[in-house]
Formats: sequence, structure tokens, C-alpha cells
Amino acid sequence: MKQRFELARTRLRRVQSPGWRPKAPSGTNVSAESRMQELQLRPYHDLSGAIFRAEAGWSIPAGYDSLDAEVRAIRTRAGMIDLSDRAKIELAGSERVPFLDGLVTTDLKIIGPGMSTYALLLNEKSRVLGDLRVYALADSLVLDIEASQKDSIVRLLEKARVSDDVEFRDLGLCGHIEVHGPSAGEAVSAIVGTDVRSLSDNAFLTFSVDRHHDGRAMRLRAFGEDGYAIWSAGASLAEAWEALVRRDVTPIGRDAAEVLRIESSVPRFGADMGEDTLALEVAPESAISYTKGCYVGQETVARGTYVGQVRRKLLGLRIEGDMPPVRGDPVSRGEQKVGAVTSAAWSPAVGWVIALALLRVDAVSPTDALFVDRGGWSLRARLHPLPFVRPGA
Repeated sequence: MKQRFELARTRLRRVQSPGWRPKAPSGTNVSAESRMQELQLRPYHDLSGAIFRAEAGWSIPAGYDSLDAEVRAIRTRAGMIDLSDRAKIELAGSERVPFLDGLVTTDLKIIGPGMSTYALLLNEKSRVLGDLRVYALADSLVLDIEASQKDSIVRLLEKARVSDDVEFRDLGLCGHIEVHGPSAGEAVSAIVGTDVRSLSDNAFLTFSVDRHHDGRAMRLRAFGEDGYAIWSAGASLAEAWEALVRRDVTPIGRDAAEVLRIESSVPRFGADMGEDTLALEVAPESAISYTKGCYVGQETVARGTYVGQVRRKLLGLRIEGDMPPVRGDPVSRGEQKVGAVTSAAWSPAVGWVIALALLRVDAVSPTDALFVDRGGWSLRARLHPLPFVRPGA
């Protein structure tokens, strides 16, 4: 293992050198390849046998060996995911909190330094424009954003800024590793030198990565299991990755992460929610404050909450057979269309196909036989309580 890590470090130094560009494999489109961004930990993923795919302009690990084994690792021990393609945007200035508080669905006024919150961005009709996590530091806020949403969210922020004393700064490449599973806390505590298991959910601490970089370690439950996000602006977190491998933490690809997400019924922007969905139809309960006051889309959210005008909800389906439907596949009850699938996958944890679907709540019940049209194939389905998999399953 020592020799493999030394090889990865050598390749990492080459990747980080000025002017380095990935060499395009034979037969690939050179111009397209040159536009694809590589994760700084690419050499470590290569050594673990990763298979890569393109997503939002990045080359990311789709998987390593067995999807089932990767899912099982997080459900039974610990697994780690390289999310260093996520963008980090810093907001500074005396009006940073009221400015952002008027745009997001959670109450930023009640979180202090060392806390974070997950929130949505809405339009005036409460349709979902994006989602992000906000970290509160002593003198700034840091927005943690999926790579695919970075440009649209930055444009939204720029458009909303008029005379507010707010400055935006892209923090550039940031190492970002998430560790999930029953033994994640023990592994991460050893890496950061502090027992992170004492953190409450969404709280974070600051630790020293090296002489030049500080890092943040935040507790979260993205997949139902205990989980931690570790990130650092300007650092690759290569030493942290090596240390986690030594502690037998399994590398997890994005395909397994997607299965884990669906098992845990966590909605994703671009799949389960977007400009065609209302916040109340899809948002996790913790993502919306009902007491904070005005923000974009708040009036529609309040009306839907207190008057009860939400006709669709994101619900779970258990589907017979081994063929997962795809986003947009119609769901019907008899001859009546009642909604559509938003995400689906074969679940190794439960042993059948599961799906999230946006359905009319007045048209379905747990006893109904439902059908999903998968390209002409009729897949039998029934409602299933969410989440599909609970911690420790």
C-alpha cells in the first residue's frame, strides 16, 4: 500500500503542476477532453480501479468494483465519496446574512458560527430554482453547491444583489470528502484529531489540514447513517484520503451514492425537484422555515401550508421485477395518470426496485395497484413508506 500511495502522490504532484492538462485517450475528442475537469484525487481513484463518467463538466468516479458492495459498506461499516467537484462560494460583507436570508428557505438569522443549514432557492411562485448548504463562519458565509448548479446560483445571487454590502468570492478548487456509515465517526475523528461524534447534526468544527490550510468537518445524515463532510479550500485532502483507506473505509462511486440517496428518500435538484415543482411538494421538512418571515416564494409556501393547496407530493414506490423505470415514466392507477417517476434504482439493501415519484395525493392510496409505463412495459407498483431503508438496515 505504501508504494501505491507514493505512486499516487507522484501523479498528484504532476496534476497540480502549472500548465498540466490530461492526455486524451486515443480516439477521443481532444477539445471535449480538454474542457473536462479532473478531481485532484484522480490518481487515488485510478489506483482503486475507478470507472469514470462525465458530469457537469467533471470526470467523476461512477464506481470502483461492485455497486452492491459499495452500498453495503456504508450500511454496515463506512464508505467515502470524493465530492471535490462541488463549488464553494464565499459571501462576505456586513449585510451578507440579511441578503442571503431573503433568498433561501431556512432561517439564517438563528445559526451562528460553527453551524450549517441545507436550504432551497425559490422563485416568486415557490418553484425550486436550486439547493445548497450554507456554512456560517465568524466573518463570512460559505455556500456549498453542486457543480451543475454553480453558474445558475451565482447568476441568481448577482441578480438579487442591488446595494447590499455583500461580496462574492469563488474559493476555487476545494478538497471535499464525505464519509458515511456506522463507523464513520471513529474514522473521521482519527483524521481530524478531534472526536467529531460530539457534534450535533449540521454543526462543524475547524481543524488544521497542513501548515497552509484549514479544514471543516461537519456532521450530517445524507443517507440516513451517521455521516461527515470534510472540506478545505485549496487543499486536495490527499493525506486524509490515504488515512481513511488505511482505516479500511471503502471508496464509493457516484452510482452507489445515487442508490443510497434514493433508499434514503433524499430529493435531488434536477431529478426530483426543479422549476416544475413547488417547494412543498418535494422539500425535506427541515429545509423550510415557517417562522422566519419574508423570502422569495414565502407567500406561496405559507398559503400552501395553511390553506392546504398542495396536490402532489414526492412519494415512494416499490416496483415488481428487476427493471428500474427512468425519470418521467408515467404512473397510473387504472386508466388514470396520477404522476410520474423522478428517480429509481435497484436497491441492494431491500432486494427490489424502488422509486421516488411525484404523485397526486388525492388519487393514490397504499392499497392501490399502480402501474409504471417503462417504454411500453407495464411495471406493477405500490406505494411504500419513506425512507425505504432506515439506519442500521
